[in-house]
Amino acid sequence: MMRANGAFRVVATALTLATCAAATTPPAAAPGPSDPYAIFDASRKAWAAGAYSRYAEYVAVVSFHNGPKFVRRSWRTVEDIRHGYVYSGAFSREEQAHPYTPHGVVISIPFFGTLNKVEPADPIGQVAFAIDQDYGLAPSDRRLVSTNSLSTIDKQSSKLQVIGHTGTAVRDYDVSLIETTVDAQGPEYHLRLTALRDPDRHRLRELWVDGTTWLPEEAVVAGIGNQPPLTKVPWRIEYRQTQGATYIARETALADLDYGKAGMLHDVQIAFEEVDLRSFPSPYGFGFSSSGQQGEP
Repeated sequence: MMRANGAFRVVATALTLATCAAATTPPAAAPGPSDPYAIFDASRKAWAAGAYSRYAEYVAVVSFHNGPKFVRRSWRTVEDIRHGYVYSGAFSREEQAHPYTPHGVVISIPFFGTLNKVEPADPIGQVAFAIDQDYGLAPSDRRLVSTNSLSTIDKQSSKLQVIGHTGTAVRDYDVSLIETTVDAQGPEYHLRLTALRDPDRHRLRELWVDGTTWLPEEAVVAGIGNQPPLTKVPWRIEYRQTQGATYIARETALADLDYGKAGMLHDVQIAFEEVDLRSFPSPYGFGFSSSGQQGEP
């Protein structure tokens, strides 16, 4: 009897300890996704679910060092987000405030070319870049076009919106998980991407994804625009969330831009500022544009 009571006390004590341990030990955290394709697909869906405005008006601010000179140019831009047309004026704000006056004499000699040619301080020149360029992140095949006429955008105002397309799903990237980190905001996933087709559109090479919202935070892309040397160097893309959709905050070149005699540009950055999301475009125009602009591919 005494042995039975002793055994009962041992069992009761063990059950009590187990109950206390269960009450004091927090439950194990649910593991995050480890499939990089699932992470990438979730980010694509989060991008596509954004409530994008009909029009966006903003200023694309291009800045860089050309030798000892710091150059800054600001290009007023309007984008028809629904139809993917981007327009900017031919003259930057800085040129409008201080028009360029040529100095010296340009001499052209047959067979020898042009002598004493003045190289521009800003070899990049006019840019017409979309603030919602996805570089192949969007799940649909959306094309952006830089136009040199506002009438192109005006003509789209009465057209019906295309809701979507159907077709066979084709894998665009080979995706691998580089790293998973956790901070006060939650998990973040760092992906590596290799384009499997159409590399001029699918330019993503790295992507940082918020593990709570699945929205993109940063990316590295294989070139921006449609002309070298901008297309020849990698760029870091930083995103921001505005009024329920994902837009680009800034693009930073990760290598110098070689413009030959016009200069080697350092610290090149394009920032999208003074963003105004609208249902209708402003009644005023931006003047005329040019056909030699840096635009979307």
